[in-house]
Amino acid sequence: MRYAYALTLAFSAPVSRHTFLFRFDPPSDARQQIWGRRLRCTPDSLLPLTRDAFGNGCALGHIEDAQNGLTLEASGEALLTGRPLLAPCPDFYALPTALTAADGAICALCDGLSGAPDTLAMDLAERIHSRVTYQKGVTDERTTAAQALSLGAGVCQNMAHLLLAGLRTKGIPARYVCGLIPGEGETHAWAEVYDGARFIGVDPTQLCLTDDTYLAVNAGRDSRDCAINRGVFAGGAQQTMRVSARMDEL
Repeated sequence: MRYAYALTLAFSAPVSRHTFLFRFDPPSDARQQIWGRRLRCTPDSLLPLTRDAFGNGCALGHIEDAQNGLTLEASGEALLTGRPLLAPCPDFYALPTALTAADGAICALCDGLSGAPDTLAMDLAERIHSRVTYQKGVTDERTTAAQALSLGAGVCQNMAHLLLAGLRTKGIPARYVCGLIPGEGETHAWAEVYDGARFIGVDPTQLCLTDDTYLAVNAGRDSRDCAINRGVFAGGAQQTMRVSARMDEL
C-alpha cells in the first residue's frame, strides 16, 4: 500500500514562535512493514524524530518567524499483514480514562458477555454497532463513551472508546489505535484487545477484525494520546485545520 497524509493549519492573523508535534510515523512491526518514509513541513522546518510515552513515532518542529499557516505531510509505502502484534502490555491499558469511563448503561451493555478476549470484544462490537449509528457532527473530541452511547450516534472514535470502556469493565486490557484504511479520506480509529500475549485489532465501526487493509499509525489509552497534531504559538489568532488522507494499492 502507498499512504499519504496532509494536515494544513490556517491562522486568522500571523503567529510566531510556533512549536508543534506531528504524530504521524507508522511503526514497522508484525502488523506492517514501512519503507520510503517521507516527512515535510511547509514553510520549511527541521523535523527531528522522537517517541512519545506510548512509543509512538513523532516529529518535533518549530517555526520562529511570523506565519499565516503551515502544512505537514507524511507519506510512504507499507506492506500490511493483518497479523496480531506479539508484545507486552502495560498495566494502564486496563484502566479507564476520562473518555472511556463506564457508567451504568455501558455496564448493562456488557451484561452476559464472556469468553476469550477477542471473542468477547467482537460480541461487544456487535452490540455497539447495533446501538450507535455512524453519524458525523453530533460528537466532538471531548465526547465520552457514555455520552456517545446515550446519544446513540457518533463516529469511529466514539465507537472505539465504547469498546475500550466495555472491555476494561471486564478487566481486559485494550488500547485505542489511530490509522488509515482505504477509501476513508481521513484517519480511522479502532481498538486492539490484549489476549495475554498479543494485541488483536477489532473495529466496531466496520464490525470486523482488522486485516491487511489497516495501517496503524499510533496507539494510546484513548484518542487524546493519539492526536496527530499538538502545538503552541505566540499570537491571538484563531486556527482552522484541514486534513486529507489516502491509502492506495501499489
